[in-house]
Amino acid sequence: MKIFIVNYLKERVKKFLRRFFLINDTPHKIAAGAALGVFFGIAPGEGLAATLIVSTFLHFNRLAATIGVVAVNMWSTFLVLPLAAWIGALVFGKNYAELVERYSNAGKGFWKLIFSKLTFFDFTLPLFCGFIIVAGAIAFLVYTGLILLIIRYRKHKKSEHLFQKRLEK
Repeated sequence: MKIFIVNYLKERVKKFLRRFFLINDTPHKIAAGAALGVFFGIAPGEGLAATLIVSTFLHFNRLAATIGVVAVNMWSTFLVLPLAAWIGALVFGKNYAELVERYSNAGKGFWKLIFSKLTFFDFTLPLFCGFIIVAGAIAFLVYTGLILLIIRYRKHKKSEHLFQKRLEK
């Protein structure tokens, strides 16, 4: 049963990736849409609505943007937090351990904490800037990787198609 589920999931992922690479748009618009979605998925306070609005305004592929934001939206905060806190602390000259501890201990009063005058410059701004820098770097890597993969995939498909035509003649 386990093998069946694993094989089923592998096939679903392969099918999804084939569809993603065959989106009818330019490689730039697809990669830029996905990178924008990843950026807004990682950046605090943003999400699907902002991604769709900005991708429409910038003429990026909205499907790729939606896939990007959904792929990283919920779980990325916990994975990116240490790096964002470290970069924010480095840029603003703050204590890294204190930023992470204050974030972890905020609990129910989180929104009051991050917008209070006392903690905005000591906690919120460094952490927010760290998230923006990390999200931008990851989005850049996603854009670069995807555009290279899409171009390579399309060249491969095109050469495969031309080879098929030659065989038919």
